Amino acid sequence: MQFDEQKDQVAVEQILRVIFLDVDRPSRALEKLKRMLAEAEAELEARKKPPEDNGPKIIGEGLVTDEWLELVATF
Repeated sequence: MQFDEQKDQVAVEQILRVIFLDVDRPSRALEKLKRMLAEAEAELEARKKPPEDNGPKIIGEGLVTDEWLELVATF
């Protein structure tokens, strides 16, 4: 069998790095994690907000015109 035939069965592994942090002692790694967490929380809050209203929305644009043209065509 070739790779193309088995590509659905191939598992990709990722090696994760473990860093032990002391929350009582400041470190660059801890500050980076705090910043990443703050950014993720801000993104989550932004997703929760309803989209801005940009004025009236046209739903089914052209449908009335299409119906009118059908009526005119029948006469």
